[in-house]
Amino acid sequence: MTHCWVCNLGLMSYLEAQELQRRLITLRYKNIIDDILLLLEHPPTITLGRFANPANILVAQDELNRRGISIYASDRAGETAFHCPGQLVAYPIMDIKHRVGRLREYIHCLEEVALKTLMHFGIRAGRFFEHPGIWKHGKQIAAIGLLVSRGITMHGLSLNVNPNLNNFKVINLCGLPGKEATSISKLLGHDIDINDVIQCTHNTFSEVFDVDLETISMQQVIGDSYAAESTKVV
Repeated sequence: MTHCWVCNLGLMSYLEAQELQRRLITLRYKNIIDDILLLLEHPPTITLGRFANPANILVAQDELNRRGISIYASDRAGETAFHCPGQLVAYPIMDIKHRVGRLREYIHCLEEVALKTLMHFGIRAGRFFEHPGIWKHGKQIAAIGLLVSRGITMHGLSLNVNPNLNNFKVINLCGLPGKEATSISKLLGHDIDINDVIQCTHNTFSEVFDVDLETISMQQVIGDSYAAESTKVV
């Protein structure tokens, strides 16, 4: 079992999280830091992956502004995605160069983390073999979007815990017309505390990836990453 840090960052803007990941992926490649799992939520945000079609945004800019929904280009692969409070986002910064199966196995493991977490709450969901992610009754409950640079991962998994599902209707989910989102709370018929899902995700991630998780603070992650970059040897 290898070592991996885990940090709950709370609510963080997409741009801030993306920049933090970029710093961490460089530090991980240089072996300055260990693998690290970032857990967080985003404000209402549409992200466009490298292969996204802007036509998959279904609402005019004025309406998005009125509803406080931002749009950002993302360096991850994939199509159009939606993030908001109540959706748990997991961004592992991991060296997968020596893992068996590498990217294919890594995606399978991320999906397995979502499936096992959902099972903990009594929800039996499944993969959609035409597209990475997890679905229940034909509705998406978890999505995956990745970037792998020099064998190090960033971006990752989003799991709908208790978001406002109406907001997901502003896009074609993952570029798939007619698909809808669902959540743990919607399927169970009552609200679920996202902190309970975070703790469950700790356990399932450790089990699936065979890592020993050590919790560190947001200040340690942000402060240490800046400090390491400012003193790194090129």
